[in-house]
Amino acid sequence: MFRSIINILTHQKRFYSISKEVKIPPEQIQKINEWIDNFNKDTVPKSCMSVQYVRSSGPGGQNVNKLSTKCSLEILNVKKSGFSLEKGSKLSGSQWIPQPLLHMMINGNVKTNYVMPDIMKLYYKPQKDSLVIQSDSERKRNLNEVHCFNKLQKIFKESFYVQKEVSIENKEKWQRIKERENEKRLQQKKFNQMRRKFYKDN
Repeated sequence: MFRSIINILTHQKRFYSISKEVKIPPEQIQKINEWIDNFNKDTVPKSCMSVQYVRSSGPGGQNVNKLSTKCSLEILNVKKSGFSLEKGSKLSGSQWIPQPLLHMMINGNVKTNYVMPDIMKLYYKPQKDSLVIQSDSERKRNLNEVHCFNKLQKIFKESFYVQKEVSIENKEKWQRIKERENEKRLQQKKFNQMRRKFYKDN
């Protein structure tokens, strides 16, 4: 019993010790941005998505609304869909989203204060671990399907954010400014002390 409690506490400690911030090498940042820019319908494995068409409530009049023109795109098993960008890593058919991007989709980034981005909250269904995206803005269902995948690409774009690191030159520059300001502050402090002493003696 006692050992079981220790194991539970140890497991919890490991879980909560995971860093929110993910350090991503520059070359991987470039790869992820290229992946997002080049994203299209064929990027998603067929086994990882479901596309359905239902009756539209959007524009087009009664005739269109009787047809199944509304597109509903569901991305399945989102949390299990990440693949590693490390060299030599093996992929399975269900791993298609770069892992650092997936991490930010679920856990957020420095810009969202490490909470899930608002755009993810709109479409992510945690009970099913799926993204459900719909569109009925067009009269033709194939165009609504395109809109759904465009929305998915927008989710990727808005979820992935990496804060630019300050260059060494800029760090040194700000350090010098800080030192000068500190020196001025000390000089002013010393001057104030001397002035108080002068008035006190006289």
